Amino acid sequence: MGNSERFDAVIIGYGPVGATMAGLLACRGWSVAVIDRLPDIYPLPRAVRLDGETMRVFDELGIGDQVDADSERALGAEFVDATGKRIQGIDLQEDYVDPSGWAHSKMFYQPQLERTLRDNIEARANVTVLISHEAAVPQQTDDGVSVDVTPVGGGESFTLEADYLIAADGAASPVRKALGFSFQSLGYDCDWVVVDVDLKREIPSLGPITQQICDPKRRATYVPNVGLKRRWEFQLLPGEDKVEMAKEENVWKMLAPWVGPEDADIERSAGYQFHAAHADQWRDRRIFLAGDAAHQTPPFLGEGMVAGVRDAANLAWKLDMVKRGLASEALLETYQRERGPHAHDLVDHAVETGKLIDACAEAQVTGNWPESYDAMYGGSRGLPHLHGGVLALSEEDPTDGLTGYQAPQAMVKIDGADPALLDRHVAGAFFIVSTEDLSSELSEGQKDFLDRIGAKLIVLDQDARLTSQMDLHLALHKAVIVRPDRYIFGLVNDKCTLSDQVNKLMSNFN
Repeated sequence: MGNSERFDAVIIGYGPVGATMAGLLACRGWSVAVIDRLPDIYPLPRAVRLDGETMRVFDELGIGDQVDADSERALGAEFVDATGKRIQGIDLQEDYVDPSGWAHSKMFYQPQLERTLRDNIEARANVTVLISHEAAVPQQTDDGVSVDVTPVGGGESFTLEADYLIAADGAASPVRKALGFSFQSLGYDCDWVVVDVDLKREIPSLGPITQQICDPKRRATYVPNVGLKRRWEFQLLPGEDKVEMAKEENVWKMLAPWVGPEDADIERSAGYQFHAAHADQWRDRRIFLAGDAAHQTPPFLGEGMVAGVRDAANLAWKLDMVKRGLASEALLETYQRERGPHAHDLVDHAVETGKLIDACAEAQVTGNWPESYDAMYGGSRGLPHLHGGVLALSEEDPTDGLTGYQAPQAMVKIDGADPALLDRHVAGAFFIVSTEDLSSELSEGQKDFLDRIGAKLIVLDQDARLTSQMDLHLALHKAVIVRPDRYIFGLVNDKCTLSDQVNKLMSNFN
């Protein structure tokens, strides 16, 4: 590489979030450079869970089927007391497909997932990957961003220039620190030891679902993963040291109620401070934060990596619309406006779940059980929705009950093609789905606008829908307008015509 090279985007960080961001931009024709200081994939597991929303993003990249095959369905999660008795939980049927068109939750092995992501990305001619390279503090002007890059271990530095830079460089984000953005604690800082093991054989006493073990003597988490991989997380007691407790001798003592050296091999053990935090700013002109650089969550909901993938999906289509001249820079202001509260809500939820583990453990001693289990598995607190930004919100009901939530998707058969998930017919674009052709309600100017942004009008009568995920939405509404990140922009019904809603959509674009 020469002394300077120009790209549409530079991404710092080649973990799952940075890789996903690179893939989504590359799919849209962008030239992308990705920088990471490590020489290869981090060889040990960290994240273990993904959901249907994440699967839809991976499917857009073309790796949905591979990730699905490499992962295993989560069969549920529960809180249990010290004896293993369920306090509250949720069970998932093996054949359950949720509104996303995919399994509700799947467990995966992160090094394998990252290999799939990287193989996909590195096969794209418009992506340049610079592993074993260190990025300096980025500099920006009104016209672009530049960053000096140096090979790890020495070598000649060079400069990358780009229209935009995305920092997916982790919770310790050097870019966030250089920009002076604060990283505000959200009230959970607790030391745990995380242990991943490979079982030598199936152990029937180890259940098939995730458990939060509310033991007064030591809180713990048990997570079944793919194949014979299992994870335990142990909360440390006052006075215990993370480094000391992560040593093999102490790890086997904590694992003793479940497995011993004759049953399993330890793949890794590491002490962590589970932390809840949120950056006050996610953008400075042409530089954006994504993933753990913008928000960090305790692991109790399995939402850490998932939230970062949501960031990438939200930001990628907006950057593309601006770069193509279809929208002004104001569209990029909706990135944090939409993703910030959504991510914050899930971090708060994870914190409340962590506090419930403590409360249920203490209750077995004091008898004072929590008044509410809403934040517990199977409780009433679900995924949040988007509250503002690129949405057609009504004054009567700010969400219409559906606007701002993920759109469902069905398996469909369109124009004689083979059955396929609806997403595969729209390829990361806006789309309007209805049970009858409503194009006559649109003016020529509106049709031209929809064509310019690549929006697709899809008619799905009952015969075209092979599964039922979309039936309720299309029974209650004439049409559903869906964004490229698969969130519902707005609904068409007797109160709001298709023309009305397209006008609202047009107000976000040039």
